[in-house]
Amino acid sequence: MSKIDRDLVDPPVEPEFEKAHRVTKAAVSAVPVLGGALAEAFNALIEPPMARRRTEWMVQVTEAINELYDKGIVTEPDLQENEKFFTTLVHASNSAIRNHEDEKLNALRNAVINSALPGAPSDTMQQLFLNLIDSCTSWHIALLKLFQGPNQWAVEHNHQFPNWSTGGISSVIEHAYPQLQNQKPLYQLVWNELYRNGLFSTDGLGTTMSGDGMLAKRTTPIGDAFVEFISEPNL
Repeated sequence: MSKIDRDLVDPPVEPEFEKAHRVTKAAVSAVPVLGGALAEAFNALIEPPMARRRTEWMVQVTEAINELYDKGIVTEPDLQENEKFFTTLVHASNSAIRNHEDEKLNALRNAVINSALPGAPSDTMQQLFLNLIDSCTSWHIALLKLFQGPNQWAVEHNHQFPNWSTGGISSVIEHAYPQLQNQKPLYQLVWNELYRNGLFSTDGLGTTMSGDGMLAKRTTPIGDAFVEFISEPNL
């Protein structure tokens, strides 16, 4: 089985942002007198980071696919005939060009890998999950992983929660992520969106509860499936 040459990889489709870039460039060029100069300035500003993002993404995906080949998990014909994988790859590639947050880029890469594995989610679930990745921020992902099980999260992150007798979910969030202290309007909005999308089982952060309740699991089965889809598989 020959591997994919990472130096020869091209995107499966033209990223949507590049289409917008071309259209915008044409529009700017049409401006009288200054159009050409503006177009050159636009290219100088946009194209270097665009090329860098595209190259970095292609390398990540190529290395991931080659790992699947090396371990005999999939073959080239498997992927060529796997429509779910191709759809996910196209969607994720377009999203990756538009993003810079490592957490989201890792989620997109992992989604591509997981879509190629046996037992991947259905077409419908994958599309829903990809749409969620598009709309979420790194804080959405962070809170989901935290509340899959705060105690397990603490073990994995070498973190020690206080021995609370009573309190609220906000205390757990701000202790796990000190950068969110005094940022309740922000993480309240993130929490509400996760609940509205069916990923959290608890509505709101205002309830006072026991210490055990504060550290209880809050993700739904769909939330767990989403986290699994965007997490690095154990190959």
